[in-house]
Amino acid sequence: MSDKNVVKFKKRFHPNLALFLFLIIILYIIFLAWNILSKNHVSIYEVNTSDISDDAPLYGFIMRQEEVVQTEQAGYVNYYCSEGNRIGKGDVAYTIDADGEVSKILEEIQKEKDNSESIVQMREVISSFQSSFTMSNYNDVTKLKYDAKNVVFDRNNGSLYSDLKKAMTSSGKDKNFTKVTAKKSGIVAYTMDGYEKTKKEEISTELFDEYGSITRRQLQSEGPIKAGAPVYKLITSNDWSIVVKLDDSYYQALKDEESVRVTVLKDKTSFNANVDIYEREGEYFAILTTSRFMEHYINDRFLQIEFQLKTASGLKIPNSSILQKDFFTIPKSVVTRGTDGLGVVRQTMNASGKMAHEFTSLSNAMLIDDMYYVSSSVLQEGDILMDSSAGEDYIVSEKKKLSGVYYVNEGYCRFRPVEIQYKNKEYTIVKEQTPYGLAAYDHIVVDPSSLKDDDFIE
Repeated sequence: MSDKNVVKFKKRFHPNLALFLFLIIILYIIFLAWNILSKNHVSIYEVNTSDISDDAPLYGFIMRQEEVVQTEQAGYVNYYCSEGNRIGKGDVAYTIDADGEVSKILEEIQKEKDNSESIVQMREVISSFQSSFTMSNYNDVTKLKYDAKNVVFDRNNGSLYSDLKKAMTSSGKDKNFTKVTAKKSGIVAYTMDGYEKTKKEEISTELFDEYGSITRRQLQSEGPIKAGAPVYKLITSNDWSIVVKLDDSYYQALKDEESVRVTVLKDKTSFNANVDIYEREGEYFAILTTSRFMEHYINDRFLQIEFQLKTASGLKIPNSSILQKDFFTIPKSVVTRGTDGLGVVRQTMNASGKMAHEFTSLSNAMLIDDMYYVSSSVLQEGDILMDSSAGEDYIVSEKKKLSGVYYVNEGYCRFRPVEIQYKNKEYTIVKEQTPYGLAAYDHIVVDPSSLKDDDFIE
């Protein structure tokens, strides 16, 4: 048979059920994606209790009433007052001998004493050194040695000299050393840095550039010293000052203040200090004076401090959450209690045009300072309310703004007023436990600009 006699028929279209379902699913996914992308999403923030502090740290220069004491003769020096302790006028400050024999006898005396109580203090000294040591401050290794020695001094200095005198007398060497007493009372220190006599008039902007390059000289020496060499430093007053350079913002904040709260960042110690502001060469400086904690910083010349001017504690919320709403204010006397709770009796007109009265619920009104704050969706300007206590009607007219947020714990936007304590660029601290206010762990809207009262948040 010839191919010319073959007749070709067109295939009929048979719908593919699997392909049809696939297309349906694709279209549904596209619809859902479009719906999600086009929907206005509402971000929620959980309120928490926190602190905000925007004070920039400052370096302060320490001024004290301090004197460096020199020895009048050469020899080996041994001390009898631990650093940071007060020495009285006439108390033994140190002894000096020509050959170092006193040091050997003192070592024997201290070995015989029970120093077990010093172990805890010694551990604290070592722990403090470990936590703060860096290779850039390798000189602190020397300081550790003297701090450890100071712990032993602190335990034994009450009887150390009398024990020495007995030992020297029994050995017949009591004439071989000289006792030197303090000519003034004060706090003893065994380092100096060359800034002991610096006065207010000598403090300049350039001085603050030296905060990281101060070299402290350790006055305690194991070898002989020459006559006229410094042997210890005496701080003769508990009053001391920290001088700081002020930028314009700090100057404006402090210029009318008599005192300010200061925190030393080194150990987080806080105290109140008197403020005295002066100007030098076009720059403002503040002298912060106190009589507390001086002995904590006897070996410091610069301290990094922080003022507590731009700080607050309370409930932390984003700035974007805050909105302002207008409320009608009505006196407490026009509010009465009905079957539906608190409300007001408002004058209206009935269908026949005659005056009538109706009860309007104030379920969402807020009582603040004896005034009810009522939304404009409940009352209108010019509404006439009955006031039975005053014997005359009250006309709604006064409006006040309240700052607040949308609270959404129940899913619906409810306005909650807030009392702002402090605000920076991102967050606001609001007062806790205010009428109708927020509490920790409440949920609020981050950006309420597109929402209104009673909107439901999915």
